[in-house]
Amino acid sequence: MLPTYLKKSVLCMSTLLVSTHAFATVFNSDFLSVDDAKNLDLTQFAHADYTMPGDYLLDIQVNDQYFGRQSIRFIEGTEPGTSHACLPEQLVKGFGLKPAVFKTLPRTDEGLCVDLEKIDGVTIRYEKSSARLKINIPQAAFEYDDPNYIPRERWSDGIDGAMLDYHVIGNTTRQYNTGYGPQQNNWLQAYGTVGANAGAWRFRGDYQANTGGGGFGGSNNNLQFNRLYAYRALTGIRSTVSLGNNYLNSDIFDTFAYTGASIQSDDRMLPPAMRGYAPLITGVAHTNATVTVSQQGRVLYSRRVSAGAFALQDVTANVQGSLDVTVQEEDGSVQKFTVTSASVPFLAREGQLRYKFSVGQPRLFGSPGITPWFGAAEAAYGLPKDVTIYGGTIDATNYTAAALGIGKDLGSIGAVSVDVTTSNARLWWNGQRMSGQSYRFNYSKHFDSLDTDLRFFGYRFSDRTYTTFPQFIGDATSYGQNGSRQRLSMTLAKRLFGVSTFLSYDHSSYWDRESDDRYGISLARTVSFAKVKNVNLNFSAFRTQGISGSGNQIFLSASIPLGGRQTVSTSVSSSSAGGIGVSTGVSGSDADGFSYSVFGGAQDGRPMFNANARKMTSAYQVSMQASTVINTYTAASLELDGSFVATKHGVAAHSNGNSGDTRLLVSTDGVSDVPLTGTQAKTNRAGYAVIGAVSPFDTFNAQVNTNKLALDTQVTNPVQRLVLTDGAIGYVHFDAARGRNALVELNDADGKAMPFGASVMDRKTGREIGIVGEHGVTYLSQIQTGSDLVVEVSEGKQCRLGALPDSLPSDGSATPVTCSP
Repeated sequence: MLPTYLKKSVLCMSTLLVSTHAFATVFNSDFLSVDDAKNLDLTQFAHADYTMPGDYLLDIQVNDQYFGRQSIRFIEGTEPGTSHACLPEQLVKGFGLKPAVFKTLPRTDEGLCVDLEKIDGVTIRYEKSSARLKINIPQAAFEYDDPNYIPRERWSDGIDGAMLDYHVIGNTTRQYNTGYGPQQNNWLQAYGTVGANAGAWRFRGDYQANTGGGGFGGSNNNLQFNRLYAYRALTGIRSTVSLGNNYLNSDIFDTFAYTGASIQSDDRMLPPAMRGYAPLITGVAHTNATVTVSQQGRVLYSRRVSAGAFALQDVTANVQGSLDVTVQEEDGSVQKFTVTSASVPFLAREGQLRYKFSVGQPRLFGSPGITPWFGAAEAAYGLPKDVTIYGGTIDATNYTAAALGIGKDLGSIGAVSVDVTTSNARLWWNGQRMSGQSYRFNYSKHFDSLDTDLRFFGYRFSDRTYTTFPQFIGDATSYGQNGSRQRLSMTLAKRLFGVSTFLSYDHSSYWDRESDDRYGISLARTVSFAKVKNVNLNFSAFRTQGISGSGNQIFLSASIPLGGRQTVSTSVSSSSAGGIGVSTGVSGSDADGFSYSVFGGAQDGRPMFNANARKMTSAYQVSMQASTVINTYTAASLELDGSFVATKHGVAAHSNGNSGDTRLLVSTDGVSDVPLTGTQAKTNRAGYAVIGAVSPFDTFNAQVNTNKLALDTQVTNPVQRLVLTDGAIGYVHFDAARGRNALVELNDADGKAMPFGASVMDRKTGREIGIVGEHGVTYLSQIQTGSDLVVEVSEGKQCRLGALPDSLPSDGSATPVTCSP
């Protein structure tokens, strides 16, 4: 309970603060019922929004968008009792104003400040309580009519640092029905990325390793780096340049590994509608399985999945061409199939140029071949009438390939592109000259009226004598085996009578070997029966045919929510390799990142049991699985994923980094356990946390989860918006304070009470934390450890506060504190 005289002072102060007039206000101190009426300092209330001249560390906010923290100088105005904020030219340049508007704004104070208020409707206000400078600008003054647009000038390259992303999966299985007695199989696999950032440059190394049998589909012990490279974004021309070991990223030609350099326009810097998409990888696992997605031996993605249908879309959208998918089952069986990833179709806006250039030498991984120097280029240009022309070439000694194509946006009909590629090669192993053509057709369309999405339809036909560059440089014995004849890929999504339908088909035929085919269907619907609501029904069926084997997988399931994040499910599966399985069980999760499932049933008439548990924390995520089919096999696995980031602020661990991607380091002034929205991340004991998997070149809102924030913790800027370049380690600072309040009686060195109405400031944060009341009694709120508190007295003079009490006294009395000059 506050003393009566303090309540009286607060009431008087509230009356004073309602004044919003722009002209000076003269207060009659006799109106205030205070004992020491002569010892008053009301100068900060004499003028509306008046701020004493000086430098202030403030959070800049423009039209509710956060622009970072910056030191802003307040300068005495031309009229007595006025002051204004000096806005540096570099700060205003990042607001995204129209170039003509920005150029005509007056520069004042010897050219150091931009007079933003010359724009009609602009308001600039300093909020002392939150140390925030709020600027409102009419939308008409901006270059783009998009309140969420952030100009390239404000894209951040982040801070320097290093990182390690790791994914480790360990498996152990014991099989009983092998005919040779029990067989034990143990294996451990790991993959990830190590990297470092220096300015705008990113240095990365992608590694993979396995030991024992089964890791990544093999049985050899090895450690290898698939890529060692450096890259950086060139935001001025919306491009990315890279150096080192990489893979050709092409919309026209087949992918291959090379050592060299490349520069290419980066679609991620374009509007979202102009970007590519990540392929959807679907299938059915008849046991707990490891799904590995690779390209030419390079592991892109590996994840443990439970028995049943799976749909993975975590593969980066930057990967082009054919992807190899391996499903390693616990019972030792293996599924292999191929999916196609591509941009569809290759279109550009009118006047827009998209390009890719590469030069270097191909890399071979142990097999015979040659490594000639090559140059590769491709480009697309947008013409009027929604037409795009595109083409490309690869040139090397004894090899040339050239492509030319055209694309057209057909509006309501869809979008289409066609191209032809011609190759001329002299084979290195026999000197034979080979010339041929390859023809391609792409189409895509979302049919709004039919609620149908034909995501991708692509067809390619190649002559027997058409030679790709990977064939030209590769092993002579595989030349014919890799000679592609036809490729057809299609995905179709449709919602019909409340049923979500997804169809996929991939076909590859070759001149000298058996074709590969994979087609499937997935159906899903939510229904209700009487009092049972939101029952999810799912059906998936896939068939694979090819040189690596043929098989069918069928999966049917139903799940019923029990409430409280709990679900009961039952399923029936059939597999050519695993027979028929039936299971029923329960699964659930909580708000703290823990999930589990327990199932029991039968596999080919034998009892089976399966249990899974997963925990995601701020620093890592761990998964455990155990399963058994009586008299067939037992299996267990452990998966650990996480990342480390090392910067000048120290080392921080987080749970969801991947492939050296973009992430954000968050600081909360040393305040621990501050939760962040949209993730399990919370700040560690040093006041740091990392948000992983931030989409580069997109607006990102870093936000404190105020719903889970401790009652004794306050964050004055809980939302901050920024755009990070690819691979950046971003950095944002939240102004957080923990729970320390104090009721003090402020006196100067001579024991005289501080002036009534004087402001108490934290010099480190620039935040006002109290106003002096009658007899110097002041209530200070949210005092941080190590704060440098000062009282601003008349004529701009300051004094520093001495030691403060640790807590509020139970009797409501104020603790005397001396304010020393």
